[in-house]
Amino acid sequence: MALENTPSNTGVSETHQNKKMKIDTDQPENNMLNSTNFEPKNLDISNQILSKNNIDLHTDPEIPKNIDSMENIDMRGITIAFDDQAGSDANETNQSFSERTADMERYDFYRKVLKSPKYIVAPMVDQSELAWRILSRRYGAQLCYTPMFHAKMFSDTSNRGYYNEMWKTNKFDRPLIVQFCANSPQSFVDAAKLVENEADAVDLNLGCPQHIAKRGKYGAFMMDEWKLIEEIITHACANLKIPVTAKIRIYSDISKTLEYAQMLVRAGAKLLTVHGRLREQKGHKTGLSDWEQIRLVRENLPQVPIISNGNILYFEDIENCIKYTKVDGVMSAETNLYNPALFSNKLKTNYEMATEYLQICKLVPTKISYIRAHLFKLFKPSLPKYVDLRTQLANSKSLEEMESTEEDQLDEYGYKILPHWYCQPAIRREFDSKKSVGEKPLGRSIVPISD
Repeated sequence: MALENTPSNTGVSETHQNKKMKIDTDQPENNMLNSTNFEPKNLDISNQILSKNNIDLHTDPEIPKNIDSMENIDMRGITIAFDDQAGSDANETNQSFSERTADMERYDFYRKVLKSPKYIVAPMVDQSELAWRILSRRYGAQLCYTPMFHAKMFSDTSNRGYYNEMWKTNKFDRPLIVQFCANSPQSFVDAAKLVENEADAVDLNLGCPQHIAKRGKYGAFMMDEWKLIEEIITHACANLKIPVTAKIRIYSDISKTLEYAQMLVRAGAKLLTVHGRLREQKGHKTGLSDWEQIRLVRENLPQVPIISNGNILYFEDIENCIKYTKVDGVMSAETNLYNPALFSNKLKTNYEMATEYLQICKLVPTKISYIRAHLFKLFKPSLPKYVDLRTQLANSKSLEEMESTEEDQLDEYGYKILPHWYCQPAIRREFDSKKSVGEKPLGRSIVPISD
């Protein structure tokens, strides 16, 4: 049964209900699309650039019909050469056309490179590694993020251990966005340069709320450093071959959230993921994600692909979120870890998922600590009933030992230990003259098979 979009299950704050907010986009009123006096001279656009970006000079609604040629186009931030006679009106038009082309670029990237993903696996430290991304893609994930990497450590040429351990991908691992935490423009670019030929974009982490992020001054603890954030994104856009995106948290003040998002877009971010929680909402104080704030970000930045993060428990929550917020896609973090089949809308047993994941790990070398963490989450519903499983997982030191937890478990009498929701045989018990039926099972007839 689908959940209703009410404040109790969408995380919509009552203070934001029915609140409409618009930001000044700083668009000049006298632009090429509404000016009747603009007559550009000496403008020449390269047909190759137009063709590459699917811009039709005569049919595209974003291109003025009275322009036949332009030159000096840089698709990162469109520059146009005007005659001196064009005057100040031409300068205003240049800004407007550049912004409009950048807007087209953003959705061109989302649709053609990322393939318009709706179902997205979040960046998760030590958890969205290659083996897990492969499993998630098998069950409907359309875009995956890597774990958050520390940009300075990742790009450290004097110690390649971190890079070699963290960075793993293959030709099937696409579309893929690589996420870095960074607090310096150059370290972000240095790290991104190492992956730009094997990824579709790089993402700046502005949402990590953990204490280690506070100590290192990155993630959500850069939310007070707007100038630095802008410098990081601007510098990256000017020096990378692939787009830059950002994942953010919200402020308690919706106006500040909107200003923050607009700043990131001005700096050059091609896509925003909005986690609808405050920096302080973590651990036992997590609370619900505020879909209303996400809806307002979407409403006020229609030119930018927006991804929602938070409050996804079941498959129907995805459509509920998209319907309410009007976002382009939905990202899952925690629920994906407990149910990697979330995006397929299929009910799978935890041991089926665990077995499939371990088979992938045989082909894709994966750290035992990652595997153990995944299995603990997959088996969380079973641990209270099968208490020995917790100890077995905790003590496993190899993939083979991990795999043994997936084999048929037998009790002391040789009966299979199966989840109670599966059909199971009736267990015959020894005759008891006093009670008729005794407590002790008869056991099984197991015939040894010689090799």
